[in-house]
Amino acid sequence: MPDTAEYLDRIREHSQGKEPLILQRNTPEVLAALITNRSAEQLTNRPRADKWSVGEILAHLAEDEIATAWRYRQMIEHSGLDLTDFDQEMWARLGDYPSRAPQDSLELFRLLRLANLQFLQQLTPEQWECHGIHAERGRITVRDLAVHMAGHDANHLEQIRNILR
Repeated sequence: MPDTAEYLDRIREHSQGKEPLILQRNTPEVLAALITNRSAEQLTNRPRADKWSVGEILAHLAEDEIATAWRYRQMIEHSGLDLTDFDQEMWARLGDYPSRAPQDSLELFRLLRLANLQFLQQLTPEQWECHGIHAERGRITVRDLAVHMAGHDANHLEQIRNILR
């Protein structure tokens, strides 16, 4: 699904004026609190046929963290490179997100996020400005991507809260 202007505006709004690494560091704990003491049915039922369940969102977050890890590292190694997009619906089908245990997806996300935060915390100011040319978003720096991911987290946290209401 291509990024729309509405989606990118929502992501930017979620992270505007906030420290992206703090937001990212908090996300696994917030997710854990949201799903604790929830039934399997609450975590695996889709709110609508065309919308992901909480468990599917958790699987998406984990796999998106893999793609993001690669993008951060590639931008630093090869500043200016082309960054391809990915078809999240295809990844969901190939990864069979509905069959994944939500707790397992959360743990995978937590570990990948920890690794990415450790990586980002040791970057030099110059490395934060390394960039790639994203297929949908154009020129983005490592910093831009970190901010985007903080907003991406907040967007999915909002979705999960709405589903669990």
